[in-house]
Amino acid sequence: MELYKAFLYRFLSLAFEYPGEETLKTLKEALDDLSLCLKSLGIDFDINAMKTCLQDYEREERLLDLQCEWSSLFITSLKVPNWETAYELEKAGRKAHELADIEGFYRAFGLEVKQGYEPDGLIPQLEFLSLLLLKKVHADEVEKKEIAGKGYEDFFREHLGRWYRLFCQLVEGETQEEYYRLMSKLMRSFLDRERQEIKGILDITEYRREMLEGSTWECGFVNRKALPPS
Repeated sequence: MELYKAFLYRFLSLAFEYPGEETLKTLKEALDDLSLCLKSLGIDFDINAMKTCLQDYEREERLLDLQCEWSSLFITSLKVPNWETAYELEKAGRKAHELADIEGFYRAFGLEVKQGYEPDGLIPQLEFLSLLLLKKVHADEVEKKEIAGKGYEDFFREHLGRWYRLFCQLVEGETQEEYYRLMSKLMRSFLDRERQEIKGILDITEYRREMLEGSTWECGFVNRKALPPS
């Protein structure tokens, strides 16, 4: 099951990247594997709707629409920030604390965030959890397996598990493109399943856009020693 979950995290990280032509092609080619993973994990999702949606963006004008939507949702208008600390700016000193904690997780597993990007972005968090699951599967010692498993649960509880629901709620309420509505529903269904086994998650429930006025932060990718299979 861990390999299926690792694949899903990797798929989602790619799905929320800037939607270039090659990215969408890769996602489309991965739909059969996605269907297998979802079936194995007992997650109900309309793969055919996703396939139809991706085919729509093969047209140049629709691809441009999707790219504009990505910028509008996540960057220029701050409708749906795709980094964790955007949702906790009203708490003095919280951003520095959270970033330090996230970077501590990455360093503990020999990882670092690409220079010029923030560690609390959605994409690196998804990729990090994918990698932890792969480390757990391929660990050659019980202790290493337990360390990876604990790291996964702790990071989910303290970081991604706290803000993904609000993020998905905002995406589904703000987007004009079916692509992001479907990807958000997929992520929410998967992560809701994961959180059932992880106790003590304190959800962030409010986003105040005015707190971000004048701020321009980016999120980026985790540089990994070994990439998860795509």
